[in-house]
Amino acid sequence: MPKPADDKNDKSVSNFHLKIVSGVIFWYNISMSIRLFPEAIERRRKRYKECDWLSDWQVHSAHIAAGAISSLACKIETGPLYVPMPTGSGKTTGAIWGIVDFVKSYPDQRLCFLSPYKEAVDQIYAALVDYLGNDIIGMYHSDAFADKDKELRKQVVVLTHQFVEHNQGRLDDRDIFVIDEAIYATGEATLKLHHFGEALSWATRNGVLADEFIKLHELVNDLNKELHESDKKYIAAPHQKDLRWANTIAHELQLSNHSQTIDDNKVLVAVQRFCEALLSGLVFLSKGSIDSQRYDPVYSAAVLGIPRIDKTVILSATGGMVYDIAGPFKQDMGSREYWSPPNYQNLKLVQLSGPELTGHYRTWTSSAKKDTVQNYVDWLLSSIPESNVYITMPKQVLEGCLRNYFNLASRGEIQYPITTNKHGKQINISHHARSVGSNNFKDCDAVIYLWDNYLPQAVAIQRFHTLADEEITVEALEQANGGHLVGNYKRIREAQYIDNMMQQIGRGRIRNIDEAALADKMTAYVLTDNADRFVRLAAQYTDCTRDSLPYKNNEVVTPVGRMARILDYLQRHKSEKDIPASELEEALGFQLRRYNSQLSNNWDIMMLGYEYVAGGRGRGNSATFIRIRKN
Repeated sequence: MPKPADDKNDKSVSNFHLKIVSGVIFWYNISMSIRLFPEAIERRRKRYKECDWLSDWQVHSAHIAAGAISSLACKIETGPLYVPMPTGSGKTTGAIWGIVDFVKSYPDQRLCFLSPYKEAVDQIYAALVDYLGNDIIGMYHSDAFADKDKELRKQVVVLTHQFVEHNQGRLDDRDIFVIDEAIYATGEATLKLHHFGEALSWATRNGVLADEFIKLHELVNDLNKELHESDKKYIAAPHQKDLRWANTIAHELQLSNHSQTIDDNKVLVAVQRFCEALLSGLVFLSKGSIDSQRYDPVYSAAVLGIPRIDKTVILSATGGMVYDIAGPFKQDMGSREYWSPPNYQNLKLVQLSGPELTGHYRTWTSSAKKDTVQNYVDWLLSSIPESNVYITMPKQVLEGCLRNYFNLASRGEIQYPITTNKHGKQINISHHARSVGSNNFKDCDAVIYLWDNYLPQAVAIQRFHTLADEEITVEALEQANGGHLVGNYKRIREAQYIDNMMQQIGRGRIRNIDEAALADKMTAYVLTDNADRFVRLAAQYTDCTRDSLPYKNNEVVTPVGRMARILDYLQRHKSEKDIPASELEEALGFQLRRYNSQLSNNWDIMMLGYEYVAGGRGRGNSATFIRIRKN
C-alpha cells in the first residue's frame, strides 16, 4: 500500500483524528483540508485517461481502491477485505487500475471480477481490454455473444454474480476475486416444497442420482411436517452426520451434462445450492406468508459461493455497514488509514409523509389504492422545485400502480431505465432492486425514494448466517421465533434497509465529488414508515441538512425508539463542543446509563462525529458525547 513519503513531516496528519470502533478504523476530517498522495495522483493521471474527468480526491480514492487488490495479492493483508467508499468516489475505476497492476505483477495468477449487472460487466470489460487486450481479459453473461469456455481460459474474467450460482466449480482456479457489492446474494436459494418434488421427478425419470434425490425429498418432507405441527415460525435443518448424498448432489452433479432433459434449470441449480448449504448447516424452514387459513412454507439456504473468500476484495458503497455486523470481513488498510470521506453539506435530506394506504404494497391492487398512489406521486412531482429528478420505488408499486401514469406498457416486462416528462420536469424512473451504481442519473438534482424496500424476516436470518459463516441452529433461531427480530438479525435487516436507501440516493448528483471532497448539491426526498430508519439514514450523511414535506394533513412520523431519539437529538443539536449526557436526559425524559452498551462504539453516533463516554464515580466524570469531528 503506498504511503506518504514522510508521515512524520506531513502536517496534514494533524488534521485527522483516529478512532477505532469494533475493529473498524475511521479517519475524521477535523479541518476542511484533505489528505492526498500528490505523487500517486500525478502518476495515475499520466497513465490513465479516466483521470481527465476525475477530481484529485477521486483519483486519490481510486488509487486507494487499487491498492487493496495489490495488498491482498502480495499478502500484505489477508482477506476478505471491503473497501467502503460512497458512489462517485472512484472504487470501480480503482479496481480497474488494480487489475492492470495485478496482471503486470503476477502474470501467472488468475483473477475474477464480479458485478451484479450485465451493463457493468460490459463497461468494465471494455475498460480492461483497452489497457490489457482481449487475449488477457475475458467476459461472459447470458446476453454476451461469447464462447464461455474460451473466455474462462483467460487470466482475468469479468462476470455477473449469477454466473457463480449457475456454474459451480468453474472459478475454483482463480487466485483473487474482486466483487462489486452484493456478495451475500451470490449463493441464495429460496424453494417451496413442490420444487423438491420437481427435482425428484426429473432425477427418477432420467436415472440421475435417484437415490440421493429420494433422501433429499425425505428430509424436506420431514422438515415440513415438523414445522407444520409446531408453534414456531422458523426451524433449522437438523445436523446430520451422514450427508454423502447431499455432497454428491451439490458437488458431483454436473447439470450441463443433462441440459437436454432439464425443463427448469433454475430449480435444479437452487436444489444444488440447498444441498451445499445443508453441508454447512445454513438451511432453515419458515412458515412464510401465513394467516389463519394459509400455510406456505419456504425453504431458505445460502452460502457465500465464492471459492476463495480469503482472497476477496469487496467494493462497498455504503460504508461497510452490512459487512461490519457479521463475518470475517475487515476494512482494507488504505481506506482505513489514508482516506477521508466526502462532505455532504450540500445535501438536503427531506422526510416525506405519504397517503393513508393499508396493507403491504403488493396488495395495492384495487382501483382506489392505485388512484391514491398515482395522486400522491403526481402531487409530489408537481410540488418539488427540482427539474431533473430520479424516482425509485418498489417494483410492485411502479408496475402495479403507475403504469398508466408514466405511460408504460400495460402488460409485460418494462425496459429500464425510463425517462419521461411531468410538470415540465425530466423524470428518470427505476425501482429499488435495479442497477445500483448506474451513471445514468448523475445529473439529477433530486432523488425521490418512495416506500421501504420490504425484506422478509427470513432474508435477514439467511444473510446474517451466510456472512458470519455461522451454523443455523435451534438456539440461534430463538431470536427470530419470539415474533420480532432481535440482536444481529435486527441489526442486519436495518442495515440492509439503510444500505438500499444510500445506494439509490447515491445515484444522483451527490455522486459528483470535487477536489475538496465536497459532494454536489442535491435534494433527497425519502418516504419511509419508520422514522427511526430515517434518523439512521441522516446520520450517514453527517453534514447534510434535514427538512420535511408533509402530504395534506399527514404529518411526518417522528422517531419512537430511544436510540433513534438520542441520534435525532444529536443531529438537531450538533455542536463544536462536547454534549453532556445530562442535556439529552433532560430533553428526552429518560436515563442514558441503561443504554451504555448500545451507545458505546455505536456506528451511527460515530458517523455523526461523536464518541459516547460513560460516566464514572466522582465529580467531573459524567457521561458525555465527545466531539471528534469538527465541520
